[in-house]
Amino acid sequence: MSQNLHFREVQHFTTGTQGPKGQRVFYLQFGNSGELMTLKLEKMQVQALAEFLDQLLEEVEPINYDDVPIALELIDPIDPEWSVSSIGVAFEERTSEFVIVVEEQSDESDPGVVQIHLTPGQVKAFVSRAIDVVKAGRPPCTYCGEPLNHSDGWCPCSN
Repeated sequence: MSQNLHFREVQHFTTGTQGPKGQRVFYLQFGNSGELMTLKLEKMQVQALAEFLDQLLEEVEPINYDDVPIALELIDPIDPEWSVSSIGVAFEERTSEFVIVVEEQSDESDPGVVQIHLTPGQVKAFVSRAIDVVKAGRPPCTYCGEPLNHSDGWCPCSN
């Protein structure tokens, strides 16, 4: 049975990881006290979402920096509901809010869908956090740009 949920006026929207470099698991976490949801996703999804949101922020009215949250750590327990298949983004000019639509990775014909409504300040904080989380991984190979092997810092392209 699929879930179709709306999260409006969330207090918490962030990303984070668990595990050692090279084996990290990425999460998207959002909600309010007592109604927190965690989803598992890929590093590239976090990076692409942050880059796209950052581009959209350039076209938004000036951000109210009192609206930018500072508590962006994942909140325990970190128990993902499901893995993310796709992420969509929209900006509603009328309400000046971003809407993130996340779809479940599923073999079912009716996968779960979550809509998360965010302020520009929340998006700005997420973008900064996501960039930091992605950069905290393994350094890239100077030749191909792929992450170096986590155990010895070696890349096959350097042969």
